[in-house]
Amino acid sequence: MPENAGANLTQVSYLGRQGIKFAAITLIVLIVGRVFLTAVVGFWISTHPPAPPPPTVGFGRIPSLNFPSKTDQEKPSMYQLQTSTGDLPVFKDRAKVFLMMKSSPSLLADQRAKEIAANFGFVFQPTALNDRTYRWTKSAPLNATLNMDVQNFSFSLTTNYLSKPELLAQRNLPDELQAVDLVKNFISSGEPLGEDISTSSGKVSYLKAFGGDVSPAVSFSDADFLKVDLDRSSVDDAWQIYTPNGLDGIIHAVISGSFSGKDQIMELNNNYHQVDYTQVETYPLRAVNNAWQTLQAGEGYIAQKGTSETAVIRNVTLGYYDDDKEQEYFQPIFVFSGDDGFIGYVQAIDPVWVGANSIPIQ
Repeated sequence: MPENAGANLTQVSYLGRQGIKFAAITLIVLIVGRVFLTAVVGFWISTHPPAPPPPTVGFGRIPSLNFPSKTDQEKPSMYQLQTSTGDLPVFKDRAKVFLMMKSSPSLLADQRAKEIAANFGFVFQPTALNDRTYRWTKSAPLNATLNMDVQNFSFSLTTNYLSKPELLAQRNLPDELQAVDLVKNFISSGEPLGEDISTSSGKVSYLKAFGGDVSPAVSFSDADFLKVDLDRSSVDDAWQIYTPNGLDGIIHAVISGSFSGKDQIMELNNNYHQVDYTQVETYPLRAVNNAWQTLQAGEGYIAQKGTSETAVIRNVTLGYYDDDKEQEYFQPIFVFSGDDGFIGYVQAIDPVWVGANSIPIQ
């Protein structure tokens, strides 16, 4: 074998090994580089997310919330912010607004109202208080009055239970679960409950009778009556529902243990109106510091003043306002709560989108 042939084979072998080495290094660099580049891109995306699309505002300008009027004496004279951080919390830039089902006159409403009243135990002919309100009365087992709006079927039921001290001799009160079911079943015997309230757990508190009135009792064993409050389930499992009276339910009742069945209902107010959760748009929120300034200026709504002329605010959150009366939209509020039971509201939607003209955007 010629000497140069051996040298050529050695060179080829050497070059082959070098080529494999460089190929391996190149492959490793490419793999590591790809992993590194993927990590860098992922980190950039996570720290620089794309801007979300603007709020849909599909209902156009929405009406101002129709808060009940309050006198200056029913409002604090001063406000102090004393949250756990000392600052106002940070909220997202938008929230959902839902369409509410609006009732309308019906030729069958009169008959339907009478059927509902009969299911509640009021079988006699009603008296028309006005073109929308009927009143039924009965005398057993207590004197009872039922007022009903014959267009949307909201109603209030009252009895003269506070003038009957003999009711206090029997305290066979139901447990909390039974009390909530009693109220739900009573209402459902007349009109089906909406899913957003039929699935809610309800809240039960204890009442003590004293001097022809009732006040909170310290425990179940001390209670003469039970108060049941029913509210819709929280929006998105996060935002609590508030009514004109703070945490009072949109449906609330007083229950006695002196009777059985439907006769246990001493009082019941049902101001529930249906929300169409399929009709939803997003709206920009006003800045929370702007809402705080609005409250301080005395332009917010005070659901519960508390006992002091100075409202000390401990918590600020977002909630949804459920009016006793029909409203066009189910919309968010900023809720300021604090010492001595203080609760105040400010409409949360950016004022730019609040006004009388509620024409949907095409």
